[in-house]
Amino acid sequence: MAAGAAVLASGVGVGAAVASGGASSQYQAPTQAHPVLAAFYFGEADPLNFWNSNLSGAKATFTQMQQEGFNAVELAIPWGEFQPGIKPVRYNAAAFKRLTSLVSLANSLHLQAVLRLSYAGDVYPTPQDPNRFTSVFATATVYNAWLAYITKIHQAVGGFPNVKVAELSWEDFYNPVFAAQPATTPSVRLQLATHTGFRPWLKQRYSLAKVSSMYGTRFTRWSQVPTPPNTQPIFKLMYQYDDWAVVHRFFVPAAARFPGLNLEARVEDDALFTGTNRVGMYSHADTFTLPGTSYIGMYFDPYMGDPSTDRVESVPDALTALRTTLSTMRTRSGGRPLYIFEYEIVSNSPQVATSQGLPETQVPAFLDQSAPIMKKYTLGYSLWTYRDYRQSPIYNSSFGLGTAGWKVTGKVTPSSTSGGSLAMQASSAVSQTFDVGALNGASGSPVTVSLIASSPGNSSTTLQVGISGAPTQAVTVRGGPQTYQVQFPASAFPGGTVGNQVTIATTAPATVTGVQVYDFTQLGDVYNATGGAEAGAAGLVTLNRQLAGG
Repeated sequence: MAAGAAVLASGVGVGAAVASGGASSQYQAPTQAHPVLAAFYFGEADPLNFWNSNLSGAKATFTQMQQEGFNAVELAIPWGEFQPGIKPVRYNAAAFKRLTSLVSLANSLHLQAVLRLSYAGDVYPTPQDPNRFTSVFATATVYNAWLAYITKIHQAVGGFPNVKVAELSWEDFYNPVFAAQPATTPSVRLQLATHTGFRPWLKQRYSLAKVSSMYGTRFTRWSQVPTPPNTQPIFKLMYQYDDWAVVHRFFVPAAARFPGLNLEARVEDDALFTGTNRVGMYSHADTFTLPGTSYIGMYFDPYMGDPSTDRVESVPDALTALRTTLSTMRTRSGGRPLYIFEYEIVSNSPQVATSQGLPETQVPAFLDQSAPIMKKYTLGYSLWTYRDYRQSPIYNSSFGLGTAGWKVTGKVTPSSTSGGSLAMQASSAVSQTFDVGALNGASGSPVTVSLIASSPGNSSTTLQVGISGAPTQAVTVRGGPQTYQVQFPASAFPGGTVGNQVTIATTAPATVTGVQVYDFTQLGDVYNATGGAEAGAAGLVTLNRQLAGG
């Protein structure tokens, strides 16, 4: 997120001095007079592998952001990558070193560093507890490790004067709901009631007789109580539990350890069903007023609240959606001002692929006309997709961390210069196993392997690039660094699915960096994946100037 030198006004943290040793007066909320105007920074990578990627371009990008009127940069801090071990607790020293380096760089450029804590996505290669974002709700060792992670991040960056605002997001704490929604078998629902912490919460609030009445089932002991079925209105109990946990189990103790913390609340209501028929909606209003805070955090994309039914929306439609969403949230939060922690001008994510979208040609007009609405209702925003990114599951893609995450055959020499590279000698190869689930495209999408390669002098080198389950493809490399891409059709893989290993082999000396494997590019209409300006770049400069009062 973004911030200027005088961005904050009054203490925001709950028990700010507790466990942090800091004075709460140092941590202040954005104001209309000094809004926070921020953009997320993912470098030349993506949210999953950013912290182990090439960060050598950070200074140039931060400087560009500042010139465009942004006064802060937001960084997503994945729990898993920064604390890969929880039994016992183990921290990733390289990630912390990079974090303090980026925060220090932002400070030197008079940019605030806003942190999204407990981000759920990463591709760290060593084994982690795969269920940590569910077990954290009910398992003491995992929960205590999470609190230690929050404390450790604050210890690392809390002394920097530009670290004044941080957030948790509802998205990273929705696992109990996500797990319970599709659960239909009694045994699974019984397990979830224990593993998610739902049953102990229910027991604190209702008698067994009352629960039996609400479920329409006679229970004789608490161990018989499962999570509610998503096909009945009683599923609202899962939403109530998750909202309670987000506020009281996570936000309040985290805010005591990280002053300036807020929450990106779930804006959209969830449907309640009887069978497949929608019979009501559940509002997450319980998360809209947090102890010790003066504003509410939220997210926005122009398709939200769009009154039209057309797949392609107009500028008036998008402006109506913006005005309606912000005014409604202002009312539902008791008149509190808003901060958009995740602002998307457009979104092509597969999850919202069928939603209305703002055409690229309409983006400049939307940004220009949205300023009065944004100024009236918000204290600023944090742009999610400043630069289009190819979502890739490859760890240490530029070899800036040596060969960590890679299996090596033959002789190779890593270098950390200019963000990292790998000098490969004749008859050498590197390979990496990756999580297919980290690819983000629709099923059946072709997979692209992209890399930057060079060969000594004017010599020619042939690289063999492959993904397990598909024949390798030859790439002829000649001269200085260039980007090479090969595509593997989904039909080439067994069952139409991609394999889980990428391999690069060479018969002659070559240098390789910037390895990506992807089937989806997240668009933002601001800058493309190679840094070229898109439709929204100039409009954001104007928007920032108007919001800053210029």
